[in-house]
Amino acid sequence: MRGLIVVSLALIVIGGISIYFSNAVHDYQSTFNILASRYFKISSNLRDQTAVSGQFTETSGRPVTFMIMSSVQFAAFQTGQGNTSLYSVPNVSSASLSFTFTVPDTYYLLFLHGSGYSTTTQTVNFQRSYFNQDRFELFSGIALIGMGAVEAYWGVRPKNAKRPDPDTKQ
Repeated sequence: MRGLIVVSLALIVIGGISIYFSNAVHDYQSTFNILASRYFKISSNLRDQTAVSGQFTETSGRPVTFMIMSSVQFAAFQTGQGNTSLYSVPNVSSASLSFTFTVPDTYYLLFLHGSGYSTTTQTVNFQRSYFNQDRFELFSGIALIGMGAVEAYWGVRPKNAKRPDPDTKQ
């Protein structure tokens, strides 16, 4: 009896932790310089259905260009074969962003100099949050809590002190 209750509590705790961590939110804040004639990149290995939202500001009010590239797009960008992107905010001094990644990949968040500022150093403040709900972890947590509830019921249900004899007639 006690063993069932201990096991049920363990299952319920593990299930609750699993549900809690199925909604992963990671917040980041960065302040960095885009050096003259350079760009600044932030790489992230992300799962599908991960959403990023945030805002950035160039501290002197000068424009910058922000882009999100997949690994294939970034490889082409590095070799000078193009600058296509999944998401782009060109030539602004500050902006808010929101984007959802549809396939797992390494993604690059790029900051480039704004028009006319490629020979100056620009400072950018960038706050962002990544959100991803892991459905497997969520559903497995629900299943563990359900199994824990069944175990708890079995552990605390009353036992009949005397069972009726099937051969006795009443």
